[in-house]
Amino acid sequence: MVDNCVNHRFTKVMEAIREAQQALDRAKDQLRATVQEARAQGQTWAAIGDVLGMSRQAAFKRFGEVTNPVNDQKITGAHMSIDQIRGTTEQVFDLISAGEYDQLEQLIHPQVRSELPASLIAETWTRVLTEVGAKESYVDTHVVMPAGERIGEDDQIMGTVVGVTTLNCEAGEIMGRVAIDDQQRVVGLLIVPPDYSPVPF
Repeated sequence: MVDNCVNHRFTKVMEAIREAQQALDRAKDQLRATVQEARAQGQTWAAIGDVLGMSRQAAFKRFGEVTNPVNDQKITGAHMSIDQIRGTTEQVFDLISAGEYDQLEQLIHPQVRSELPASLIAETWTRVLTEVGAKESYVDTHVVMPAGERIGEDDQIMGTVVGVTTLNCEAGEIMGRVAIDDQQRVVGLLIVPPDYSPVPF
């Protein structure tokens, strides 16, 4: 009898979770459709962003559609795995701190490699080592829009995002920022003091 009550409660709570997830999915679909309707009626990304409590860029990157002039196909945001972007961000700094520049180069977009050569990264990391010592751990690795707004776990985003982490080192902390495109390639890298402002991305 007790087992049946527990099983019944377990089943009810699991059904409630399923229903809540379905309601959330419907709400997201409705929001996306409503934003597209507002755009069709001439509303600006700035006005939509104001209503949503975000910048116009964040609104555009989440809900925007662009037509490719070459093939006339719509370009929309891709589902980005926030866990994968956080993992790539930490992997970049693991490779830098281990001196594994050949492996790091494979993560960098081919067109960016000439701007981020191993020699520049190694020189920058040497300066970090002389200021705060070796990397020990990461704190608060998260993903943001280039303008700084945090990205939710299941947002569909168009274009580049930024993985941000605090690197705890032997004698202090530094902020690491890794710009990652929608193909999961590194297109920018920044290593600065935690209070550095304004950041370029």
